[in-house]
Amino acid sequence: MALSYVQKELWANTIVALFDETAVMARLANRNLIMDTAGDKWHIVAASDVSVADVDDSADLTYDDLTDSDTEITVNFDKAFKLIDYDSNRVETTINYMPTYIRRGAERLSDALDTAMLALHGSAGSNFDNGGTDWQFTKTTCAEVPAFFGKLDKAAKDLNWPDASSKYLVAPSGFKEAVITYTGGKDSALGDSVLTQGRSNAFVYGGWNVFISNNCATVSSTTHGIAGLVGDGFALGVQVDPKSIEQMRAEGRFADLYRGRLRAGHNIYRSSAVIDVEYNSTVVAT
Repeated sequence: MALSYVQKELWANTIVALFDETAVMARLANRNLIMDTAGDKWHIVAASDVSVADVDDSADLTYDDLTDSDTEITVNFDKAFKLIDYDSNRVETTINYMPTYIRRGAERLSDALDTAMLALHGSAGSNFDNGGTDWQFTKTTCAEVPAFFGKLDKAAKDLNWPDASSKYLVAPSGFKEAVITYTGGKDSALGDSVLTQGRSNAFVYGGWNVFISNNCATVSSTTHGIAGLVGDGFALGVQVDPKSIEQMRAEGRFADLYRGRLRAGHNIYRSSAVIDVEYNSTVVAT
């Protein structure tokens, strides 16, 4: 834009988000943002750690001040889809394509956001691999699955991660194939208690919320997935074009416009709470 010095830096306590259910990273983002309805910068506030000290029964307690930290988030993602539907296309049909294309556009925006965010996290925080080599699962048994989650748990413990349901893993598509191959015939008599199907092609395994994405960063033959804490490893703010889901008449044309826009800020924050997991690009040979 031509005006470079009129952007305000705003502080508020609300966030507006609109995501299709296919978005992975958006649901894992920390939304403890200081944000308003305009401006090009947001801030994410984090609480500092808590210290533990000895108790002296003969002395008064001393108290530590509450401290926090701030990470500045710049609006650095701005994508849109723009479609035109000419009246001449609808002469012989009454089909309303707008909802279909709006939804498809939202899915593509979600993919673009996932790609942009996941690309930031290759080699972020702690690196996790299999003794210096990328993880790859054997085709017939995928017997390495338990060892993978065991070692991932140890890596999280070494970083003092809490044992909570907030832990997640974002992995490439072959990773789910590996888990299903290994767990075949191993479910309990009470039903599928090993794999619990969730949203966005997600499942729960070994205490980890596993999300599958085709947008994991790839460098040569290495595919980078990430492990982290929900609401701890990422920051995200979203603004949506107020006309993103309206049907509009094109100026000077006999047509309607379908369009949607996603503006977001994203960054790595608290990189020690992010584990970069490296896979062979062919996780399971099919």
